[in-house]
Amino acid sequence: MKRIILALLGVVMFTSLAYAEWKVTFEDTYLNKGIDQAVQDALKEGGMPTDIMGLGVTLEGLNPQNLVMALYCAGVKGDDVLAAAKAHDISEQIVTAGYKKAVTECSDALADSQAYTPVAQSFFRAGVATSGGTVSASPTTF
Repeated sequence: MKRIILALLGVVMFTSLAYAEWKVTFEDTYLNKGIDQAVQDALKEGGMPTDIMGLGVTLEGLNPQNLVMALYCAGVKGDDVLAAAKAHDISEQIVTAGYKKAVTECSDALADSQAYTPVAQSFFRAGVATSGGTVSASPTTF
């Protein structure tokens, strides 16, 4: 029984150290390479947006708007950015400004990953949905 408890304790300690490692290097990466790289590295190492935001707002000289932009540019979903901002009392105006800055600086990272034309289906035929109704995809309509 002692072995099991010690093994579990060892696993918990190891994962805690590995998880917290990004927190140790976050400030150094920010100072040397910028907030964009610091956020990307933290996300790669398992950092959550709320934790990254919490650590980022404590950094001296960092504008929260740039932190929000870095999260968006790193591919964090908007809902997660909003939740992180709310958890750390960052206003919606700052989040909006950070998003607008992200659109101008890294719009390719913000592109819709599921860009497609929705297909409307009926019992008799399938077609492409348009604002005026359904356009048939049947060869007989060509």
